[in-house]
Amino acid sequence: MRYLFFFLLPLIMFGQNNDKQEFQYKFEYRLNYSPDSTNVVNKKTEDFSLFVVGDKSFFASNNYFAKDSILQSVKIANNMNISNIPNTRFKYIIISDNDKIEYCETLLKYKFTYSEQPELDWKLTGKKEKIGNFNCLQAIANYGGRTWEAWFTPDIPISKGPYKFGKLPGLIVKIGDSKKHYEFNLISVSKNVNYGNGLMDEKNLKLYKKISKTEYSKVIKDINDNIIGELSSSGLTVMPESIDKVKSNVKKRNNPIELK
Repeated sequence: MRYLFFFLLPLIMFGQNNDKQEFQYKFEYRLNYSPDSTNVVNKKTEDFSLFVVGDKSFFASNNYFAKDSILQSVKIANNMNISNIPNTRFKYIIISDNDKIEYCETLLKYKFTYSEQPELDWKLTGKKEKIGNFNCLQAIANYGGRTWEAWFTPDIPISKGPYKFGKLPGLIVKIGDSKKHYEFNLISVSKNVNYGNGLMDEKNLKLYKKISKTEYSKVIKDINDNIIGELSSSGLTVMPESIDKVKSNVKKRNNPIELK
């Protein structure tokens, strides 16, 4: 998907039920990525969590989960001190249920969701590798305009992985594209986890406007093409001396995980 860059977020807060859920597994992944295709040596890092219960899973940035929890605490305490809120460029949560994906993202004042059944035609290469404590096998597939190389382990017979990846006979331990612009690595495994976050709550998920993936791509382009106006309409002010910098930073976010 296309990146959207902005400096600040409007504080859109609403009533949510953060009752804890019990998950069979929590898998944490570390993403190393190049946001700018013209400067791929400039790498960024962010951690994500994948919560799994049965055939269903939730995947989002740890900073995004933390942001929601802090905003809810701020709301409950009626304290507008937001200095400790972490920032993230990845303001989405991905819900996977069997083969169906629901992608939900907050873009300034907008909340959009689209459904997808990713076509992942994995080819097993026969290569084997020990990654950490896991015996892994390699598989390759094309998705989103990139060729992806995945290492999965039958040691954990769960057909899940980071982002929208899965459908392999084992958990994905490592996956990256052939140009090494994006790479997820498994960094921790927890069992029988109790966790609650408003991002997973049905009340929150109902607030997203359903559109098609094609419409979503157009929305991202339109927002980026008119970023100053969109920031203004979302209640954010960009000082005149910062306009060129904002536009320049938008242009540098030109290497999304999905190219098409």
